[in-house]
Amino acid sequence: MRQLRRTAAALAATAAAMTAIGLAGCGAPAYSYAADHHDHVVFEVPAAWQQVDTRSLADAQFVLLSRSAAGPLGGRLAWSRAYAAAVNPPPSALLSGSQEPVVYASVQNISDALRAQLSFNYMRDLLFPVTSGDRQQAALAGVRLTGFSLAFSHTITTKDGVRGINELFEYNINGLPDAFDQTVLTNSSTTKLYLLLVQCYRNCFLSHEAQIKQIVSSFYVRGF
Repeated sequence: MRQLRRTAAALAATAAAMTAIGLAGCGAPAYSYAADHHDHVVFEVPAAWQQVDTRSLADAQFVLLSRSAAGPLGGRLAWSRAYAAAVNPPPSALLSGSQEPVVYASVQNISDALRAQLSFNYMRDLLFPVTSGDRQQAALAGVRLTGFSLAFSHTITTKDGVRGINELFEYNINGLPDAFDQTVLTNSSTTKLYLLLVQCYRNCFLSHEAQIKQIVSSFYVRGF
């Protein structure tokens, strides 16, 4: 985890800046764009990574909505994409337990019920219990999650009203430490919930440090 924390310091600095995406240099581009222009979100993904097919993505999203603190009652998913370094990854590896890096992004329309509950801590605990209070509640409910370690967690605010969190944490998945870089944002009108999740096992995460840093730092949401 010590090495992961050093990686976290670099990731945190770039993610907090929320800078605009730069152009690739000469030759074939190393990164391509993934964007939902209607909901004003864009990020970069390594050009060699493959977009996950719609069937696998739908299966993963069924698990996501059952796990997410937002849940089906939080509002309808408006847009989503997933990309993976591996070819045809199983749906079970899109959100946790992947041997190769995977990035998942989504936009969810926020219901009135979710809007009333939305807070920075709510965002931190969106997919996994990360805050101490939520981890205690999960343990009391009999949820067995081991190996938790938090590398960093910080809030994000921009001049156009976008706000949210970025965090890097670990849980043991299938007996191995799995690293999760999670960004959750909402727009100035609190009508959209934006999620960016990059994850794979710790050794994978460390070996793909530069690519993950670029993905996270390029995640851009325009407030409205």
